[in-house]
Amino acid sequence: YSAQVTETVRTSGLGAARGAGFRRRSFVCAAATSGTMVEGHGVHRVAQRHRRLLLGKVFKATSPNGRFAQGAKLIDDRTLSRIEAIGKNLFYFWGDCRDGGKNTTVVHIHFGMSGQFKTAGFGKLEATKNTRLELASESDDIVAHLSAMTVNHGDMEFYDKKVKALGQDPLREDADADLVWEAFKKSRKSVGMLLMDQSVIAGLGNIYRAEVLFKAGLHPETPGASIDHETFMNVWQISKDFLRRGVETGSILTVDPQEAKVLGPPWTRRYIYNHSQCGRCGTRVKTWDMAGRTVYACVKCQPLESTLDPPRKKQLAKAKGHVPFVSHCAPEPRQAASALDAALEKVSAGEKRNVEHVALVEESTLELAELSWLKVKELKTKLSDLDLPTSGKKEELLKRLVKHRPGKIPFKRRR
Repeated sequence: YSAQVTETVRTSGLGAARGAGFRRRSFVCAAATSGTMVEGHGVHRVAQRHRRLLLGKVFKATSPNGRFAQGAKLIDDRTLSRIEAIGKNLFYFWGDCRDGGKNTTVVHIHFGMSGQFKTAGFGKLEATKNTRLELASESDDIVAHLSAMTVNHGDMEFYDKKVKALGQDPLREDADADLVWEAFKKSRKSVGMLLMDQSVIAGLGNIYRAEVLFKAGLHPETPGASIDHETFMNVWQISKDFLRRGVETGSILTVDPQEAKVLGPPWTRRYIYNHSQCGRCGTRVKTWDMAGRTVYACVKCQPLESTLDPPRKKQLAKAKGHVPFVSHCAPEPRQAASALDAALEKVSAGEKRNVEHVALVEESTLELAELSWLKVKELKTKLSDLDLPTSGKKEELLKRLVKHRPGKIPFKRRR
């Protein structure tokens, strides 16, 4: 996390008995930090902290940059009564829950690539041009600033519609694995595609996909409808276990602690993501494209036992041995990274528009998310117009363009 907050905590820890002493402690709290991808576990961590810090309070709500003015007006001077996290989405409810939600205003948040929800002592935060919502309470000595890709609002019907479009979140107590199982049985997609489909399972991202399928021994191209119920439940339980560990630790740590001691570096944190070799068998890790995202597999530990259709067979034939990179999306401990580097990493990996899934706090990444749609020829034209060098690979052109004129480069969004 990346912003200072002051929180009242029990001196004897989270499990302290009622009546234990209290003291003031400084914490760092925000939705995302440089070098971190906001996946389901990160969103749930934000929800947990905000339930402790913000729930039940009344705020003066404003929109510093004017992009959420109407929504801020609706929740101004009203009680924050409920917070829900579903996958990568947050929902904040304003109003008296006892009226059945008739007058409730729901704010929906998706951090996207540049999201942040900071909290601090009253008057301790300064709004930026990206701050869409400010919540302030002088009496409670707290202020919160929100910047995110998606911030919109509506009533309970709006909330119900949003929830209906989302899949089951393994971290939620009300998650129904049977609904996910039905989706698998009816789908023509591969398990690799289904795990990334937020309308099926909400909260998993590319790193979790690689790790879940490796531990389950499933090849990413395996048709979802071809696996049996026992195999599916294993995938579901692994997903739940990994996400829960993420909530507890704040990191994507998928290797079981005891096995980490056996495997040793570099397999102490993740089994297969961004590794050149499988830590268990030594086989070269293969990567290829799946719907614009890089997918990983150890062909020995994850054998493909199904026949693929020609398009997928052709794509799989392009699989190559993975060459590890300095990961800014899932950095090793103490590894510094900029938001721009993390987003460029995804462009370099061929993930194009999916840089929007890197939830980092830098204005330049917003620009990159749009520019990544452009072809090399179009990028060179823009660079030439700015009298900048036009040589290099696409990621080099993007970085040069963004760094010289962040937020000021005209573009047309591709449809």
